[in-house]
Amino acid sequence: MSHQCKALILQCIDFRFHSAIRDFLVSLGLKDQYDLASLAGAAKGLVDKNPASVELLLQQADISKRLHGITDVYIIHHMDCGAYGGHAAFVSVEEERTKQLGDMEAARQVFGETFPGLTIHKILARIEEKDGKNKIDFEMIQ
Repeated sequence: MSHQCKALILQCIDFRFHSAIRDFLVSLGLKDQYDLASLAGAAKGLVDKNPASVELLLQQADISKRLHGITDVYIIHHMDCGAYGGHAAFVSVEEERTKQLGDMEAARQVFGETFPGLTIHKILARIEEKDGKNKIDFEMIQ
């Protein structure tokens, strides 16, 4: 391998999170050390077993692993995700959180079974508007 990076980042396409995710990844020591895959709902299509999404996500992970020697995958989901129907699709914030956590865990299992040896990280982002600006918090999920 002529060039390597540490991780594959799987994130949602939602523009509200791009800068915050980049800054968060830099804080983890991943500046310029990751490949990036963005799909609506991040890993939702993988968990829902959408054939096109499954093929695309696993293909991207395979390419990243073979060509760039990644050792980690970061699955980043967020609350109020339009691919899930936003907050309105859930009875409560707790139900929404439970769904996001469950889907990230299911995606972790698929990646783990398909690519043994990769470390899979799960991160849940929350967005809150304050004074006309978006504040985004990240939670590392065990």
